[in-house]
Amino acid sequence: MVGNDGQTVMNVVVFRVLACFVALLALCGEALAAGIEDIRVVGNGTPTRVTIWADAPVTHQQFLSGDTTSHAIIIAMPGADWRRAEPTGRGMGGVDQFEWLDGQLTLKLDRPMMIARALDLPPAGSEPRHRIILDLETVSPVRFARAATPHAQAYAAAYNDSILSPPRPEPRRAVARNADNRFTIVIDPGHGGKDPGAAHHNALEKEIVLKSATTLKSMLEKDRRYDVRLTRTDDRFIELEDRVTLARDWGADLFISIHADAAGSPSVAGASVYTISQRGEARIDREARRNDWSLPIEDGGSREVGGILTDLLKRETKTKSSEFAELLIPELAEVGPVLRNTHRNAGFYVLLAPDVPAVLVEIGFLTNAGDARRLKSRSGRNNAMKAIRRAIDSYFDKQSVLLAEN
Repeated sequence: MVGNDGQTVMNVVVFRVLACFVALLALCGEALAAGIEDIRVVGNGTPTRVTIWADAPVTHQQFLSGDTTSHAIIIAMPGADWRRAEPTGRGMGGVDQFEWLDGQLTLKLDRPMMIARALDLPPAGSEPRHRIILDLETVSPVRFARAATPHAQAYAAAYNDSILSPPRPEPRRAVARNADNRFTIVIDPGHGGKDPGAAHHNALEKEIVLKSATTLKSMLEKDRRYDVRLTRTDDRFIELEDRVTLARDWGADLFISIHADAAGSPSVAGASVYTISQRGEARIDREARRNDWSLPIEDGGSREVGGILTDLLKRETKTKSSEFAELLIPELAEVGPVLRNTHRNAGFYVLLAPDVPAVLVEIGFLTNAGDARRLKSRSGRNNAMKAIRRAIDSYFDKQSVLLAEN
């Protein structure tokens, strides 16, 4: 617990740090001018993710604005300009609406929220643009108001120095989120090429899962909310680390690896869903360093604080993966047999992304005659993919329900 004197000292220190950063913004703003191309807000407050796309690196700093009853977050990006026709939009998960004006983005909140972590991502893979990712966590009104005090002082100093423009007195008309702001789902057909996977009852796993993944992609693309990618579209082998890297480069909101199982006993049948195990979690940091998956978290603090935020992000990813698995299991049970203890944990490589919710789905056992017959048939595969699609819809529908309630 911090007393009043201690809180005052903390406020002064935070104010000085922010003021110094503001001064740097003034010096660097023109040199780092960038065009803001798009903004997307998704989530439910635990967390809510704000993604900002730009055509060049963006110098930015965040300020809390408000008190115990009103709440906003101002993201200052001096020198940047807005490339789209409508500089306002609706958010979700606590962000009632956002507004761009003269080098700053204002997130108008319907609840007290703070930035838990901020990521700066350079162009990678098929994503040619720079991205700023801010994860917002819901906090108590008192905590927000206490933290907002030094931010308000730094913001006022920046405004007085004409670095930032004053807030617009009347909010602009809010518009619906752009249709291009879709959830990205990456579907990974296991094996392929030199790696056939399981081979029983005249069925090859690599062929079964590719047909299944292609079917699921077609189903999902009928919903304009989704941008669907496949890690492979033909009979080729993709290294495991490349599958994870593709999902991260594409900015995946959900990763689903599809497999068909094999067992020593032909009586074993049914689907199962895997999420990352504790033993698998121990591999994440090592593989992240080896494959350059490290998260460039910017919290303005020490390396220790950055490590804590990284751990929180990994924990959140694991939670989201389990949430989707729990939605998926009853859907699979509706269309075919499932294993006892259907939700399982393992250290599969494709589950190691530190920041992408991921599951591996075994849609049946090719060593079981009934499962093999079901998965070789188009109707059997379609039913399994419809079950996965319903779970995906439920997973992302939660965002819309929360927005409607707010």
